[in-house]
Amino acid sequence: MAAAMVLPNVGADVVCQDLIPSLLPCLTYLTAPGPAQLGPGCCSATLSIAEIALQSQADLQGVCTCFKSVADSGAFHINFGNAKAITKLCNLPVNIPIDPSVDCRTITLPKTPPSSVSFPAPALAPSPVPSQVFDELSPVPSQVFDELFR
Repeated sequence: MAAAMVLPNVGADVVCQDLIPSLLPCLTYLTAPGPAQLGPGCCSATLSIAEIALQSQADLQGVCTCFKSVADSGAFHINFGNAKAITKLCNLPVNIPIDPSVDCRTITLPKTPPSSVSFPAPALAPSPVPSQVFDELSPVPSQVFDELFR
């Protein structure tokens, strides 16, 4: 039998029932019994949540309260070590703990105003392709192109 989870009304513009599903890409990582790899989409999901939280102090504390209620509920058996690592692994501009013991009133916006917080793009390594590879490729016949993109 699954534990029932009552999500708080956190105020501000944060609706906990809308926020929690956006953490689904991180669920496997957050509930792994030990260290784990982040799943695809986890960092983009947490970045979206961070962008919501950075809108105002009330939003930040609302997101924190929502995460605290999830941690308190026991419904997901959160690995708090993994949860704590998300901020660094995803290079988030703000730390919002998923922790039952956090006092959300002490969480504050970063000193840099939210509008000037930059979200670094992942570094992409160039993959050199010798020019002869391009020379060897035959052009795609127009009828194949038409079939693919009709």
